[in-house]
Amino acid sequence: MLKSKTFVKKTRSGGIMKIVREHYLRDDIWCGSEVCTECKQEESVLQKDACIESNLCSFPHYLLPDTNVVLSQIDILEDPLIKNAIILQTVLQEVRHRSAPIYKRLKDILHDKEKHFYTFTNEHHRETYIEREQGESANDRNDRAIRISTKWYSDHLNNKGLKVVLLTNDRGNKEKAEEAGLYSDIIVHRLLAVAIGADSTYPDLMDKHKQSALCNNLNYRHKMAQYAQRASVAFHTQLFFKSRGILNEEGFILFVRKNAIIVLIPKFGLEGTVFFQNKDKPSPKLIFNEEAPSLTVEGHSFNMFDKVKVTISLDASNVQHQKIRMSLVEPVISGVSVAPSEPEAKRAKLDR
Repeated sequence: MLKSKTFVKKTRSGGIMKIVREHYLRDDIWCGSEVCTECKQEESVLQKDACIESNLCSFPHYLLPDTNVVLSQIDILEDPLIKNAIILQTVLQEVRHRSAPIYKRLKDILHDKEKHFYTFTNEHHRETYIEREQGESANDRNDRAIRISTKWYSDHLNNKGLKVVLLTNDRGNKEKAEEAGLYSDIIVHRLLAVAIGADSTYPDLMDKHKQSALCNNLNYRHKMAQYAQRASVAFHTQLFFKSRGILNEEGFILFVRKNAIIVLIPKFGLEGTVFFQNKDKPSPKLIFNEEAPSLTVEGHSFNMFDKVKVTISLDASNVQHQKIRMSLVEPVISGVSVAPSEPEAKRAKLDR
C-alpha cells in the first residue's frame, strides 16, 4: 500500500517547488512473539512465558514503553530482569532525535538477545500507521501512534493468553489509553508502590547492594557526562577561534578577583579571565577591596558590570593544553593594556 504526501516549498531564489513524499505500508510485518501463529516470522524475539512478578500485572504480559519512559528510565530497562519489551519505531525515532547517548544504550539493549526486546516498525505497518491530524502537535500524534500500536498488539495477541502493558509517565496518555480499552501503567507509580510495600517485584530489584551499585553507576555516568560536556564546549570554542586570529571585542566584568577580572563577551557567550600578573612582566600595583568588590590596577578601579575591551586569542603553545587567552585593551593602563589587533582583511592589504 502506498501513501503520498504532496506540498510546495519556496526556494531561496523565490521559485516554487513541488515535493511528493511516498510512504510505503505493508501487512507482512511480524509481531515478534513466539505464541503467534498468524505472522510468518522466521525467528521470534518475544517469549511465550513472559512473566514479571507484580501485583499490578500478575498475568503474562509484554511491556511497551513510550518515549518518556525510555528517556527517564533507561537504567531500569537495562536491568537483566526486565525482559520481553516492544520498542516501537516511533519511540526509537523520538529517542534518537532527543538523546544520542540514550539512543545508543537502547540499541545495545535491542542487540542483547537475552533481553528479548523487539523493534516493531509501526510506521510502515498498514494497520498501525496514522497521519497527523489538523491542529495536532507532533508529540500528540506520536502518543496516539503508540496507543494505536498497543491496541493492535492487544487485539493481535488477545487469544494467546498474553497482554500488552503500555508504560508511560504521562497521566493524560494513560487516561486516553484506558478509554481505548488498553492496560496502561505509570511506571513511576509502580516503583513507588514497590517502595512502600503496596506492590511486589523481583527481590534483586529491591536488594540494597544492587540498588547501591545502580546509584553509583548513575552518579558515575552523570559525572562523566558533565566532564564530556565541558570538554566538548572547550574543544569547539578552540576550533572556533583557531582560524580567526586575534579578535578585539567588548565585554562586561562578571567577577572581580585579587589578581584578575572575569569578563563576559556577549557576542560569543564566552567567559574568560584577564590576569594582571604575568611571570614575564613586572607586576602592577594591585589593591583588592573584598567588600565592594573591586580591584584597583595602577590607580584604575574595576567593578562588576564595568564595560571593557579585550583581545581574544588561542594560545596553542602547548598542543595538549590549548587555552583561550584574554588581554585588556581598554581602559588603557600603562604597562598592563595591550594594543588592539588589526582585522585580518586590513592586515592583508598592508602586507601587499
